[in-house]
Amino acid sequence: MKEKRLQDAVEAMAAMPGLEGCALVEIEAGMVWHHAGHIEGVQTFAEAASDYWRLYTRLSDQFKDLGDLRASVMMHSHGRLTLLPCGTGMLLVTLTRQKSEIDWALWQEKTRELALLVNEL
Repeated sequence: MKEKRLQDAVEAMAAMPGLEGCALVEIEAGMVWHHAGHIEGVQTFAEAASDYWRLYTRLSDQFKDLGDLRASVMMHSHGRLTLLPCGTGMLLVTLTRQKSEIDWALWQEKTRELALLVNEL
């Protein structure tokens, strides 16, 4: 039942205006738990993007004066990857187009709700 609620929440997030897709990824393993979106390859993008976060984890001592990383955004010429911790040991990977208008406040609210569901598992 909780897995279904988690998948539904990921699908609802991916359906937000301006989002191309999103996925919940286990940080340590890089395994995608759930993914949804309008473009092909969301799962592949998410698996690869989680490597960015693991690289930060390995190098975090170099950045300790800045504090913990709260989010990471990679801007490519045709799109943007936004990575954010989402519950214990999980990462939310969101794909958007470069000039998409996103309601980032709503996205953060949905991310907090998703994190609560993750932590219930």
